[in-house]
Amino acid sequence: MNLIGELVIARGRLVALTAASEDPALVETVDHSARLIGDLQDEIMTCRMVPVWQVFDRFPRLVRDAARSVGKQVAFEIDGKDIELDRSMLDEIGDPIVHLLRNAVDHGIEEPAVRVAAGKPAEGRLTLSAVRDRSAVLIRVADDGRGIDRDRVLARARATGLVDAATTSLTDDEMVRLIARPGFTTADRVTNLSGRGVGIDAVQARVRALGGSVDIKSIPGQGTVVTARLPLTLAIMGALLARSAGEMYAFPMAHVDETVAAEGIALAAVRGRPVMLLRGEAVPYVRMRDLMSGRPAGEERAPETEAEQHVVVLESGGRRTAVAVDELTGQQDIVVKQFDGVRGSLPLFSGATILGDGAPALIVDVGSLI
Repeated sequence: MNLIGELVIARGRLVALTAASEDPALVETVDHSARLIGDLQDEIMTCRMVPVWQVFDRFPRLVRDAARSVGKQVAFEIDGKDIELDRSMLDEIGDPIVHLLRNAVDHGIEEPAVRVAAGKPAEGRLTLSAVRDRSAVLIRVADDGRGIDRDRVLARARATGLVDAATTSLTDDEMVRLIARPGFTTADRVTNLSGRGVGIDAVQARVRALGGSVDIKSIPGQGTVVTARLPLTLAIMGALLARSAGEMYAFPMAHVDETVAAEGIALAAVRGRPVMLLRGEAVPYVRMRDLMSGRPAGEERAPETEAEQHVVVLESGGRRTAVAVDELTGQQDIVVKQFDGVRGSLPLFSGATILGDGAPALIVDVGSLI
């Protein structure tokens, strides 16, 4: 896989070098080589794809043991066993799924007596599913339990000083951010399943490291659905390349919804934060150069520095955001190179790549923007 990655980088370099060549034989040979490398890449990627049942099949026993330890009745179902993922990705998703299933059994599904009193069957339903969505796979854990107790989350957040004492309610996004904080738990005591504050935060950290995102939907009394969106592979992906303030950045194509010209777009402010009005929808709006400079989103800038010409609209987990850039330079397959961020650096990037001209480009972590 590393070798095909390096070959893809070399292909990009060759294509860039011969773009201005006037030798038709050289151009034709490079084009033919590029197609062959692309076919070889597809074959290797196909060989590395394995069905998710190779990981999913060990979870029924885990759920059964967890339910027995807390005295609950749980009917566990698995859907989409034949969906395929890259072998390296499959090795990484096991632990996040374990956290989600344990959370659902311990926090989500009620005791049989409580369920019967609420008009539900004594046996709770827990579903683990895999679904293909464009160039990604959605791993979903859904239960029909009590849902996330917003009042309990708010009370614990107040007690630990995470929110102001005057706060009386939480939005969906605020609730998700709170329960995903390291060490945050609503359990009153530590058990084998919960109480240590290691659950959603561990899931979110691992999925983000894999270039994916986590979305949580919860309805009180009806249940909770946690969806992890994962790319098909960790190694090579399609990306939209854009330039801002002289630097090149790569946006994963799986999250690119559309691009629009910056000229003539309508901007407004909602709760003091800028939004772009796109066909009647208010989409959060940021400038790439502001993100890199650390300038507050709503701060005014001198007119001469307004260089953005394009806006990239990104989508993840049903939420969208618009990022203004100076220039769109094209779309291409990139080889993802993982790196450890410098201490204190901005958590905006999930990796880096090497472009056809040999220059590096940072890969934008869409989850950190939305």
